[in-house]
Amino acid sequence: MDIFRPILEAVLNTLGSLAPFAPLLALCIAAEKFWAKYPVSNKTIAINLIYVVCAMALAHGWVLPWLFKLNAFIPQNLWHIELHAALTWRDVLLWLGYLVLYDFLYYWFHRLQHIVPWLWRYHFVHHSEENISAAAFARHHWLEEVWRYAFMTVPLLVIVGNPQVPFAVVSVIVTFAILMHWNTPIGFGPLERVFITPRYHRIHHSIEEQHMNRNFGAFLQLWDWLFKTRYVPRPDEFPSTGVRGYSDRHFLRYILPVPLLGKGEVSR
Repeated sequence: MDIFRPILEAVLNTLGSLAPFAPLLALCIAAEKFWAKYPVSNKTIAINLIYVVCAMALAHGWVLPWLFKLNAFIPQNLWHIELHAALTWRDVLLWLGYLVLYDFLYYWFHRLQHIVPWLWRYHFVHHSEENISAAAFARHHWLEEVWRYAFMTVPLLVIVGNPQVPFAVVSVIVTFAILMHWNTPIGFGPLERVFITPRYHRIHHSIEEQHMNRNFGAFLQLWDWLFKTRYVPRPDEFPSTGVRGYSDRHFLRYILPVPLLGKGEVSR
């Protein structure tokens, strides 16, 4: 029984961390039943949600604790920025800056995931969803946290240290992750030119050639604009998503510790 206790605790902790976002996720999934241009089956939703919980439990309960042992060897907060969990106006501005820095690091990490074959091998799990939807918001390989730690966590530690991130900041990150994958052609007016919206991010998951390697940001379109990877979709542009030639029948081989990709799946 002791063998399974850590696994059960990791799953329960993951469910607890996701609980505050369950209403938003449920609302998005329900809305997809009415407004989705490409319907998502209940089976696909269930598989994605189960996998997301299991992958996050494995990553946060086993992978990250080992990685965090490396924090002791990393110089931290070289910029001497004091970030507090309390949200005074000064703290709000500092945390907004933190999110912009996070977005910058995410942009380049995400872009490398599409350039470097080894990183793409793990990122493939996310793009393999044939019709991206809210339920797949965290459908990532459970070992992707290793690369995320190297390319994002370490720079954040060096620049601002290891602050206690307030729930408000975590909420922004998770809320954007859910909404950007929402399967809806609904537009958001002027925000479509500034933030990462469902229609904007769907271009990133598109199977169309003209959309390849576009729209890498997490919150803002700023980095895509600066580094020439921005593609603003037309009002009627809502493409099919996934990876050409991929079949969900082979899903299990893509979540192995070293994912087994076919020749046509090794690069994007």
